Amino acid sequence: MKTSSSELELLQQKVAALEARVAQLSPQLEPTANGNDFASVTDRRGMMKKIAGLAVGVAAAGLLKPSRALADNADPLTFGSITTGAGGNSQTSAARFVYNGAAQTGALFHFEDGTLFAPSQSIYNAVLAAFATKSGPGGADVGIYGFSGPDSGTGVIGYAHGANSIGVRGLSDAIGDGVGGDFSGGRAALALSLGNGAVADPNAGVTGSAVGDVYPGSTNGSLWYNAGGSIPYCRLADSTTAGALTAFASSSRFVNTITGSGNTYAGQHLSGGTIATYQIGGVTVSGNTVPANARAIIGRIADPNPAGPGGNILVGATIPPVGGVIAIVAGAPQNSSFISALDVNGFLYVKNTSPSGSTDIIIDIQGYYL
Repeated sequence: MKTSSSELELLQQKVAALEARVAQLSPQLEPTANGNDFASVTDRRGMMKKIAGLAVGVAAAGLLKPSRALADNADPLTFGSITTGAGGNSQTSAARFVYNGAAQTGALFHFEDGTLFAPSQSIYNAVLAAFATKSGPGGADVGIYGFSGPDSGTGVIGYAHGANSIGVRGLSDAIGDGVGGDFSGGRAALALSLGNGAVADPNAGVTGSAVGDVYPGSTNGSLWYNAGGSIPYCRLADSTTAGALTAFASSSRFVNTITGSGNTYAGQHLSGGTIATYQIGGVTVSGNTVPANARAIIGRIADPNPAGPGGNILVGATIPPVGGVIAIVAGAPQNSSFISALDVNGFLYVKNTSPSGSTDIIIDIQGYYL
């Protein structure tokens, strides 16, 4: 900011007057003999009045008046001049930016190369925006950059209040090759949290939703996606779901109780009324592995030599299992496809409900869910 010689002289005179005024007040600022207080209550009150008068004098001299401009040194990060309020000094009206003499009352769009993008050229009303172009050496890659240190800070926060409001929006106008948002993180690329008044099922309590909305439900860590239709939200996953299927190229025989089969469970026939426990999670058979954390499996079960008066083969992740897959018919082997959850230890439980007799069990696994 350039200052003329007359303005400089006036400023020097004001400073000299203030120094003289301070010198007049200085003797009364001396402490008493005890070194801890002013001489009397009256002196303290008088001192406060004089200090207040000094403040008024400073204000009258114009030294507390806010600067009306910032230097424009051709630095693209310098806005030029900033004026607060319509009159330049008001502290009650909204701030407006002035760039090279042109007032931007709605927003300031600032390009990396120093040029201005007027709010009228945007489809959005914005308070502050930045644009970066990588058009040459040294060009900026990022329009607005938020950085947080290691102490659980936040680089950028977008907050929206009211119906149909959006905190942060990412857009790309590149057809077929643009990305609206790009996230990465050591803990997670994207973290979703419950909104105010979150419900268990958004179909029964969320209004104003649109196709493409992703919604965290309030129970079981559920995640929902709005696909449209009369009941728009579909549940993607929660703590009770099996997750994505990994299918084996060919099935593997994890259980075979037939004597001499060479299987881990060879000779362990399933008697009527009993429950067998088979370790499936964390096991590898013929090159196919069901991970220890697999939530469920898909496969096929058979009773190759059933005996007894009849009953059912039940399969499940609990004791007793409740899922019936085969009706036992003495002397008539059966087989059936099934999908079943595994318990937290990777166990599958199979029960023979026949009151007597026994049968062998064969289980081929075709894939698993994580």
